[in-house]
Amino acid sequence: MELVSKGIIICFGVFLIYSGFLMFLNPERARTIIGKAGSTFVINYGELVTRLVLGICFVICAKMNPYEQYFSIFGYFLIISAVILMLTPMKMHHKFSTKAAETLKPIYLRICAPFSIAFGLLILVAIMK
Repeated sequence: MELVSKGIIICFGVFLIYSGFLMFLNPERARTIIGKAGSTFVINYGELVTRLVLGICFVICAKMNPYEQYFSIFGYFLIISAVILMLTPMKMHHKFSTKAAETLKPIYLRICAPFSIAFGLLILVAIMK
């Protein structure tokens, strides 16, 4: 179970790095993707189940990692936020994501891109220890 969890976290780290490059190189595409959150049943619950599984993986891997406290906090944050969003009406979730996509200007996404890349790299380094 730990090996599968570790693999999922590695995929998440790579996803964050990819997302960072997408935000920097094509911020309009990133805004479009952000705006689709909660738009359909499949997108909404696909995102939330992924978040829930990822949170569980962080909690599982926390026990065998020198950064146990950080992994646990991040894992439980993902789990709790996934459950709260699952209880939130889908229309409300979509309305929030649409508003967020409109608010996020391309320059904001470009500024956030290095943080996404750095966080992805940090996760990869932490999971390899």
